[in-house]
Amino acid sequence: MDEKEINVNKKSNKVLIIVIVILVLIIIGMGLYIAYDKGMIFSSTDKEIKESKKTKQIDKSKKTEDNEVKELDITKCINNNDKYSNATDKEENVGLSMTINSDKRSVTLNIDWSKFGPLSTASAYPSSVESYQIKGFTKDVQSVFVGEVGQDSMGITLFYLMDDKTVEYTPMFIQKTDSKNNTYYEMNYTYNYAADNSISEQYFMTKGALNGIDGVIKLYTASRPDGITTIGAKADGSFYDLGIAIK
Repeated sequence: MDEKEINVNKKSNKVLIIVIVILVLIIIGMGLYIAYDKGMIFSSTDKEIKESKKTKQIDKSKKTEDNEVKELDITKCINNNDKYSNATDKEENVGLSMTINSDKRSVTLNIDWSKFGPLSTASAYPSSVESYQIKGFTKDVQSVFVGEVGQDSMGITLFYLMDDKTVEYTPMFIQKTDSKNNTYYEMNYTYNYAADNSISEQYFMTKGALNGIDGVIKLYTASRPDGITTIGAKADGSFYDLGIAIK
């Protein structure tokens, strides 16, 4: 065998080796691709993506559970052991209605004196509808409710559900005592006075948030053994007796 034939054989062997190496690499690459496609191997990035998706699904499920609103359970009062009944989300029909103003930091109260007047114990009152402002809010008002606390009209109370799920309130009447220690009630007005001490404006003020009340999503009136009260329901169906909180 001459030198020329030897060189040809060497070149053929090199080509064959190169072809075999390429085929092996192709087979390995295909094997890795199939394993990756079947989920048998993951890159660190893929693992992070899958973990992120799993976490988001858990968070979404938890959020849905947290936002679930259950029906009011009249047996689950948080701050009192009395038995409650006849819960209703209808406001007391006493001639009062409220609307939240566009700034959400004040409320307009409309008083129909033909209905409310006889309940107010006033000796004289107009027969028309008059509007008053309710001021003093430092948070947005979400909804308003004309409620009642006690056994008679002196317990008529305005409630405000705030955007942070707390509850503020305004009693329509305020109790006073005369020089002989006799108690009586007056309308719970706040007054502004002119320079000559005449009344320039009369309006109502929120008394602020009820202590210990939070997470409220809806207001109702309900009966309890000693009279009527207003209750604030939470998303889990339990509720606060707001009359107890006022006392």
